Amino acid sequence: MSGIHSPIGRDLFTLNGAVRTTGGSKNLSKGEFAIINKSKPTANGASVIGSFAGLPKSTIYELRVGKASVSEVRSGDTSTPYKSHTFTIEDVRDIRVSAPRVPNQKFDDIIIGYDGINADSALIINEGASTVIDLLLYGDPIKFLNNSDKYGEYKVKLHLTKEVGETDQEVVQKAVKRLLNEKLPTQVPITDLIKVKIVDSTNVNSGNTWVFSTLTITDGGTSNDLALVQAQYPTYKVELTNRVGLQSTYTILQPSTVSLSDFSVSIPSYIKDCASCLAGYSAFTGGIVYSVTIQDNGADLSTTVDDLPGFVTGSVVKIGQDATDNGRGLYSLVLDNALTDAEITTFLTDSATKGTATIKFVGIVEAVCSKSIRNTTAWVTDSNCFASVEQYKIQLKDDNCDGSRLTELQVAYPQLTIEEGIPDGTAVQTVTLTGSSGNAVLTIAGTNYTEAFNTNLTTTASNFVTTHATDILEATGVVVTSSGAVLTFTGVAQEFPSIVGVAGGLTETVGAIDYVTDATQGGCQRVYSTSVVTNVICPDCDPIFTEMWTSTPPADFDFIPWTLVAPVSDENAKMGIRITGKPFILDPSEPLRDQMPFMETSVRIKVAGGYIEEPNWSNEPVYENGLFKLKLLSRAEDRDHLGGNLRYREDMSRVYFNGIPRHRDNLVAKALLGEESVLDNRKQYVDYTIVIKDNKYSQGVGQSSDMGIAYIIHAEVGRHTSLESVINKLASKAGLDAVQAFANV
Repeated sequence: MSGIHSPIGRDLFTLNGAVRTTGGSKNLSKGEFAIINKSKPTANGASVIGSFAGLPKSTIYELRVGKASVSEVRSGDTSTPYKSHTFTIEDVRDIRVSAPRVPNQKFDDIIIGYDGINADSALIINEGASTVIDLLLYGDPIKFLNNSDKYGEYKVKLHLTKEVGETDQEVVQKAVKRLLNEKLPTQVPITDLIKVKIVDSTNVNSGNTWVFSTLTITDGGTSNDLALVQAQYPTYKVELTNRVGLQSTYTILQPSTVSLSDFSVSIPSYIKDCASCLAGYSAFTGGIVYSVTIQDNGADLSTTVDDLPGFVTGSVVKIGQDATDNGRGLYSLVLDNALTDAEITTFLTDSATKGTATIKFVGIVEAVCSKSIRNTTAWVTDSNCFASVEQYKIQLKDDNCDGSRLTELQVAYPQLTIEEGIPDGTAVQTVTLTGSSGNAVLTIAGTNYTEAFNTNLTTTASNFVTTHATDILEATGVVVTSSGAVLTFTGVAQEFPSIVGVAGGLTETVGAIDYVTDATQGGCQRVYSTSVVTNVICPDCDPIFTEMWTSTPPADFDFIPWTLVAPVSDENAKMGIRITGKPFILDPSEPLRDQMPFMETSVRIKVAGGYIEEPNWSNEPVYENGLFKLKLLSRAEDRDHLGGNLRYREDMSRVYFNGIPRHRDNLVAKALLGEESVLDNRKQYVDYTIVIKDNKYSQGVGQSSDMGIAYIIHAEVGRHTSLESVINKLASKAGLDAVQAFANV
């Protein structure tokens, strides 16, 4: 746009970078750009410039962008193209380009405490002391969610209090759990704006492996389309995770051992007329529908039922068994003509089996054309994630017989494994080798470990430990030992990895995980325990960055709740908290653009902490160096040149060139007059500026003006090259430098 000592700005917006370089200017399509030779009319309008070679200096040009082709209306001629004032090549004073400089959105990303390298950066809180971390969130997302231009900040005080006997690991976990439950005054969870992760030097990525599978198909992206996908995969939750153009992306999170069948869509049949079926379709003859019941004792007697005269091939269907007489089967079939009494009698007297049949007229069906082949689309699997287990216990009064209520509990929770005793936080799993040749191959936490058979199974198992124990311990925290042909894996229950046998010659029989318990009883009571699968966590760039494991406890038993067993804490863990902004995107479609603003940004984050809140004078300061150490990983930066941020300029351009604004909140008028935006909100655009001097005659003693007008032509990144090419031809003709938005590939 214009500013002090700058030319007046006028915007021209292309649709998908469309450019015309041949023919005439008549019938330019909506959003199609062209440079016009006004000095050379043709039957199809003024000549469109594809090359400036040989054109004299006196040639008169014009920049044009087409509009929707609609009839003239009372409000004016809406189909006349957007066009610049006329000019000669000597009037072209400058040509320049402005391209996006931030192709990918960036976010505030801050670590409080341990940074993964420097041990002295870890959070240290002394027993009995309490300290505070101040977290400030600010920016447009806060203003929008608070429905106010004034209140653009939200402050959180995160308390870190260390009780006697607690580790820093437990203190940080408690603080993060509280932060995850924080909500804005409008009850929006703070986790909609930021990601919060624990920094834990002892964490490893293990546990049961899960994967994300995505399905990309062409559909309407509506709730109905989502329901059609969900109906084929009832075991897992399907989510619509992306929508680009006419394509929707659906996502399922499932165990890595599960393979999803292809998504299939049946092609609907249609009623056949006198014409032949379309290519790829088969004709199914219409006729008379009959219902037949016959004594079949559960067998399928379709080949007996289809002996009725006039049977249409392929039309017999066994429906099931009669509800009142399970020995009689129910069938439906189509005949080309109605049965006569004589034909029915002949069928019933043909055999004893046919004699048990009852035949009933149902109705008439039309012939159809049907396509038996279904369109199928495969899921694409990516992104390994992990689930863990959390352990729960319950203390119950003994029964009046043998005391134990283990059997009763197992019946109440058939989907869980119930054990008697309190979990001690560890788990054990065995793998038994069998065979006499080939390799033993185990996949542990997604990594394959292979050992060749050597002499006997005992030696092979021992060699497996020698070769792989150190790597497995480092990768998963699990200790591997062997005894005879049996490998034993022992580790922390909450982080116990998935172990899967792989065909390699030898057979690996993987036993169930045994969560070790200590039997506890007294006072006519006993303690029982179980393990529950947690949420799924996807790995970050380093295992030290992890989310909180969470799970849902089993339902109460006899009104007594299950209690979470705290996992084993590591007093040597170096701890921190990582807070990262999330993308905050409002992307209104054309029908909603007047009700919802466009926004692609993220919340901004400031953080500080470490000062003493409740000093304990018997201890040293909470943190020896004063405030907690902070590590800034990145600063937020929004993408520029977005279509959604250019729509107001598109509206201004419409008013300037048309003399009237577009219709607001009127979908019918916008559709009839072609007023839909040519911009894609989430796409980035290249801006090409052509500055033309307007020295036409004007009023006043000066006789002529000396004003510069900048025409800014916008084209979507990736679809800008044709526009750049024709503009550079103009630059060459005008003796100006060529422009280039991006490096040539």
